[in-house]
Amino acid sequence: MGMIRRMETADTRHGMVAFDRIGSGTPLVLIHGNTMTAASQSRLARRFADRHQVFSIDMLGHGRSARPADLFTTRYFTLQGEALADLLRLLFPTEQVVVFGMSAGALATLNAACVAPERMAALVLDGVVRFIDAAIVETNRTSLETMSPEWNKYMHGQHGNDWWPQLRRGILATMQQLAAAGTDILPCLEQISIPALVCQGAQDAFCPEDQGRAIAAALPQGRLLYDADAGHLLAWKDPDAFRTTVGAFLAEVV
Repeated sequence: MGMIRRMETADTRHGMVAFDRIGSGTPLVLIHGNTMTAASQSRLARRFADRHQVFSIDMLGHGRSARPADLFTTRYFTLQGEALADLLRLLFPTEQVVVFGMSAGALATLNAACVAPERMAALVLDGVVRFIDAAIVETNRTSLETMSPEWNKYMHGQHGNDWWPQLRRGILATMQQLAAAGTDILPCLEQISIPALVCQGAQDAFCPEDQGRAIAAALPQGRLLYDADAGHLLAWKDPDAFRTTVGAFLAEVV
């Protein structure tokens, strides 16, 4: 049985993308990580909804968005970025907006910045890598294969009983292909001149510190937000402190 959830949709070159919106104020686009959905990030969206109208996106292959036949390949993040760029141009044809990407959503955001930089005012990137290696593949495998029965049931509800097992296998296969090919996931990184806050936890096994630091240094207007005690995704470690830091960053650059 699939999800019952009313969302808005927009057509992109890779199919329909679904999204929710909440709050009022200047737009902020929120993109979740692999296996998650807009609904699973609703608490985070609400934290920013007093200052922003938050648009929470279902990435391709997730939730209610399209499932392109060629998604689970080395072009995975290219497709995600192109779809996000199309969505930004449709929703904000004359406006630059803040885009907040988490993990795989951060990689989709940077790929979108290769296509539609004129639609982006600032980037918040929580957990980023440029290359997938064997250790990252193993971290993803362990996470996908050892999730609790309760979380597995929740994922079935988010993605649908038929699709969730395919999504789980597809994400792992994608990571394996990217590692084997040595694919540069962020091929235009040095040309992205949008102000960007790169969030990095020292204990992050999904997005190792050396890669996060290198990405922040490579972005012409990148800066690093580092937490020596944090693992994957700073947004969830201390939500109030994170919201304050992001707010200060946006007040300075937007």
